[in-house]
Amino acid sequence: MVMTFWWVTALLLLAAIAVWAIAFWNRRAMRRSPVLVANSQYLERIPSFRRAQNLARVLRVAQVAIAVLAVIFASVLSGRIATERIETPEFASRDIVLCLDVSGSMYEYDAEILDTFAQMVDTFEGERIALSIFNSTSRTVFPLTNDYDLVRRELENGAEAIDFDEFGYRLGMRDYSDEKVRQYVDFVDGTRGIPDQASVVPDGLASCAQIFDQAEKDRSRSIIFATDNEVNGSPIFTLQEATEAVASRDIDLYTFYPGAYECGPACFEELEQATKDQDGELYESSDPDAIPAIIQQIQKSQAEILGATPTVLRTDHPGVAFTLTFLSLVAIIVLGWGARR
Repeated sequence: MVMTFWWVTALLLLAAIAVWAIAFWNRRAMRRSPVLVANSQYLERIPSFRRAQNLARVLRVAQVAIAVLAVIFASVLSGRIATERIETPEFASRDIVLCLDVSGSMYEYDAEILDTFAQMVDTFEGERIALSIFNSTSRTVFPLTNDYDLVRRELENGAEAIDFDEFGYRLGMRDYSDEKVRQYVDFVDGTRGIPDQASVVPDGLASCAQIFDQAEKDRSRSIIFATDNEVNGSPIFTLQEATEAVASRDIDLYTFYPGAYECGPACFEELEQATKDQDGELYESSDPDAIPAIIQQIQKSQAEILGATPTVLRTDHPGVAFTLTFLSLVAIIVLGWGARR
């Protein structure tokens, strides 16, 4: 709750205090010069007169107290009590595909991306999310959906499953439980469809572009693409062709590059060139802990591209203050009528 025009409330209260001060001063002045009425001393001895006098005092005190409350309630009403919320309505028509290379060199970064998005689910309002993973072949973990319970569950399970050092496990340097191994195998199942090939990056990206539906609708479409671009196979597409296919469908491309594992600078240069040729954004970091900050940069970049400047929406809540002010005025009138009788 906020008071939109708090200064109006403050001015009205100051004005009310000033009026009270003037009235109090005039009342004191009248008491210094009382009006004398002849032969009225005996009235103080009449019980009915004393009762009427006491009742009049009580009514006056009640009137003053209710008048003070009425002024306070009216001042608060004038200040406009409201609730505020920030809304970016353009984001309600946003589709995001997480497109992750799940080859052995990427597990730390994939786990961090999935965990970061799982924590962001509570902030989504209408966005649809999809997850696609690839190695030599691609698998859609879940299609575009705004079922956030499913999204959170799948992202959390994926983050836990992919946090698995396959190379270390094979070399005997890492010891995992059978359940952990089975969880990892189940998650990456379907991404190793071509024997003796791995990390077929162009085909993985092209597959991610095919996930977007509702082509006839005006929606923002984005791919968050994480790969080290170390291709070990014979892709159908070149990387340039894959990024061109993404751009041709008006999909914004945000590429995350964690650094080379075996490949030299050529892997980065190719990925950078292919991304920027299609007006995409490339983020480079060898630190998995930097991913939340990178995701925030992507979110901010998307907001700027969409022109989605957050707007503050205020909803007035005059009901309580108006009701109390109205009841106070009614009470003053009733007490005034009673005092005249």
